[in-house]
Amino acid sequence: MADYNNRFFKEIYAKSDKLIDIFLICYFLFGLILATWYGTWLVALVVGGINTIAYFSAKKLFPDTRVNQYVASAVVGIYTAQFIYQMHGLFEMHFFAFIGATLMITYQNWKALLPVSLVVAVHHGLFAYLEYAGNKQVYFTTEAYDMDLLAFSFHIFLAVVIFVICSLWSYELEKRTKLNTQNLIAVEELNNKMMMNIEFASALALGTIPQKMEVENDDILGEMLLKIQGRLK
Repeated sequence: MADYNNRFFKEIYAKSDKLIDIFLICYFLFGLILATWYGTWLVALVVGGINTIAYFSAKKLFPDTRVNQYVASAVVGIYTAQFIYQMHGLFEMHFFAFIGATLMITYQNWKALLPVSLVVAVHHGLFAYLEYAGNKQVYFTTEAYDMDLLAFSFHIFLAVVIFVICSLWSYELEKRTKLNTQNLIAVEELNNKMMMNIEFASALALGTIPQKMEVENDDILGEMLLKIQGRLK
């Protein structure tokens, strides 16, 4: 059972890794594009570079584990904060948090949603507080949009709802994959029984009496073949 689960989930993780590879490279390049607006080249190169290197290093250093999933989750959260800062709080950049959460669903591991959720929560809470405290070097929203406490509360509430939905979706996908694995195991066991019974029946048909075969209680055909074998003796 464990071997089947490992095999199926390894295939799922490998496909998800390829998707994340592409997205994180695109994230880095997107950060360079955003740098052309306000000259945030240092942020794009340093933060984006560290993010991308951290993810690919985790894949290299911890193969056949879930470590890179959690690193990828944190990285997409940090990239969201980076893009918001680069665009001086442009509201549309906040949607990258939801893109990151959606990407994590593909791993079918609800725990992979935790790092991005934590990063987004810390970033939103800290940067929103610093900006409204008068810090001009921190950007959370655009200057033209003054987000009051009510608007901020709805913003956080909706973010939490989306992260919870993504976590539940990931959890349900994982359960379905495990259920499919159990069904495949049952089918394979049934096929093995049938092959053994066919071989046993073939030997009886040829007039040979093979050694007694072990059958399970629910193997009706196997029990009938044993009875035939007993009469032939």
